[in-house]
Amino acid sequence: MELLLKIKIENIFKAKNFEDKKTGEIKVSKWKIQGFEKIDTEHGEQIKLIDISITDDFYETIKDKVGQTVSIPVKTFVNNNRVGFYGV
Repeated sequence: MELLLKIKIENIFKAKNFEDKKTGEIKVSKWKIQGFEKIDTEHGEQIKLIDISITDDFYETIKDKVGQTVSIPVKTFVNNNRVGFYGV
């Protein structure tokens, strides 16, 4: 099964490298897409800026598509009762 997330790209950036606190190993950063997510709450609609990590190869295919709506192959995770996405 493949899950595609349709999102308007607001921004694309390369995150900072970071150090694994346990091993001291430097982890190479990933490209991230930023877009808005609309969430219905009991008090109305909330709009949040979300980041989705993507591979270097996928970045090459969408780097000129800021402002456009694209479909991104993703997988999901749950954090604080919210579903998050990351590119595959």
